[in-house]
Amino acid sequence: MSLYQDRLLTEGIRIIEKNAPSDSFNADYSALTFQDALFKRTQLAELRYQTAPVVNHLKKLVKLFCSVMCLFFFMIGATSVSTFLVSETGAQINFFWAIVLFIAPNIVSLVIWLFLYFKKNAINNTWVTNLSLLLITLLDKLHHKISNKHPHYIALFEYYFEHRFGHYLGRAQLSLISHLWWSCYLLGATLSLLLVLATHQVDFIWQTTILSEDVFVQLTQILTTVPHLLGINVPSASDVSNATIGLTNPLPLAQDSRVSWSNLLIFSLTIYALLPRLILMLFFQRAVKSQQKQFSLNLSLPYYVQLKSLLHPIVNTSFISDPDRVHNNQSTRGTNQTINRKGYEATLLVPKNAYPLAIELNHSRFQQANIHAAEYAVTRLINVVDSDSQQMALLQIQSGSVSNIVLYADLKRLPDRGWLSLVKKCHYQSNVQIYLVLLSEKPIEKNGPLSSRLQDWLEMAAQANITEQHITYIFDDLATIKTNEVENG
Repeated sequence: MSLYQDRLLTEGIRIIEKNAPSDSFNADYSALTFQDALFKRTQLAELRYQTAPVVNHLKKLVKLFCSVMCLFFFMIGATSVSTFLVSETGAQINFFWAIVLFIAPNIVSLVIWLFLYFKKNAINNTWVTNLSLLLITLLDKLHHKISNKHPHYIALFEYYFEHRFGHYLGRAQLSLISHLWWSCYLLGATLSLLLVLATHQVDFIWQTTILSEDVFVQLTQILTTVPHLLGINVPSASDVSNATIGLTNPLPLAQDSRVSWSNLLIFSLTIYALLPRLILMLFFQRAVKSQQKQFSLNLSLPYYVQLKSLLHPIVNTSFISDPDRVHNNQSTRGTNQTINRKGYEATLLVPKNAYPLAIELNHSRFQQANIHAAEYAVTRLINVVDSDSQQMALLQIQSGSVSNIVLYADLKRLPDRGWLSLVKKCHYQSNVQIYLVLLSEKPIEKNGPLSSRLQDWLEMAAQANITEQHITYIFDDLATIKTNEVENG
């Protein structure tokens, strides 16, 4: 299985588990990096969730859909020759109408594609994804009814097509499909034209009501520049003049004229229309494969943050083996000895208008934090999940000269050095006071896993200079945060 497939399945399992990773896939992850531990867990979880068959089925649907559309465009190109190009008698072909019919639309579509490709947000990805979902859902129902066989099929279906046609692969994937379908259309037209010229004797003419002969002479000279350099027999200026309706040439000259016009038409379709599309198709095929190889997981998502604490619990976390750990142990030894199993305030007195800040909370914990922040805060609660949201929060804190900050963290998460670094950045002035609110969905049981995790938070809070009287633990609706009516706390 490829690395891209492993990561795609891991994302599929994230979609299934949403923001609450299951802790039932127990194994020895201690000797593995987080990435390797994550993929090992994916293999174990795959036995239960069976996401691979659904992903493989969706990949086959995309290939089947593209194949059906390729055949459709090939038939349109093939039938357009006999429908729009050859006259009713079958003995004449309007050369310049053939150029307009096949090459001009191709050039216009290339210009439109270039505009859409290089202009950011020119295409509504949501609209494209919904259209793709609609078409391929119809094909899925006609081809193979699998939607009722997997409980999470719809969620995986939506994620997969958002991945293929949305923000990450969207531009390259849609460009590949566009050039592929145009190549099929032009290939069908070229092969059909070759068949007509091989089985029929036709004369090439041009017709006009408002244009002069000079226009067609100049256009022919432009088209014949490249094939003339390659030594291919192409029409001359006199051939253009003799191609008007009603003029006839002697038999030897007529046959030579037919060959030269045929060469130019086939060459124009192949070199000026089909070949650029094939080159672009191969280029974007490589681009899609390259982007698939570079596809990586967003480990800053709350799901992966929680999963890291499950796969690498206390004895396996990286900060314990950190070179600074010896120094930290020496500097905090006396503090740690004074921390008991309580170590936090049952009732936390929060200054009015304190600044609330959540750190990598999932949806349920974030809603829990929002409820309690509404009791005292006048600003919107920010959930720091990446570098952008962190910079935005620090900027607001410093620009607003905030002196009281309330941090919300998930008790089940293992505090790391990244969390400690962020808290230290919040101490941009010596008078800043930080409060820590630990969130959970259930109370702490004696000698349970949450009790041990609370001790980890108390130790890390001591390193961040957060005193015990400024720490509290809340679960569900049993929180006891009170607002200090004194403006400055």
